[in-house]
Amino acid sequence: MTTAAAHPELSNYPAPRYDTPRISAEELAELIKSSKALGVDYIVVDVRRTDFKDTFIPGALNLPAQTFYPTVSTIVKVLSRIPVVVFHCHSCKETGRGPTTAGWYAAELEKQGIPETQSKPLVLTGGITEFSNKYQGDPVLITKL
Repeated sequence: MTTAAAHPELSNYPAPRYDTPRISAEELAELIKSSKALGVDYIVVDVRRTDFKDTFIPGALNLPAQTFYPTVSTIVKVLSRIPVVVFHCHSCKETGRGPTTAGWYAAELEKQGIPETQSKPLVLTGGITEFSNKYQGDPVLITKL
């Protein structure tokens, strides 16, 4: 299923590239618990909107996919100073919102002449579903409202 089929509100925007590298739940948990600073060394971008219910990664930015593309040039200006930018949605299927927004971010980095060595987009394998299933008891990694 394509992003447009699953999320028709995204069909008016150009198809992104879907080759953004992945980060596993374990790798993200290790990054969060490391000495690296949130907002300086890495950032997590949660692109869910109506399904942003009660579970999220502490410190994650909520930038819904539905409004991401029209503002991507500004988003890149703000986030491109951060070396690792992790995108996720509910499940991060191959053409889901997480991979879609990561692809738009990567394309805009290129358009603005910013190398991915300066700000590398990654997609969380399995999305918040897999991450929360693995770490639901750890308040450093998952917050439930």
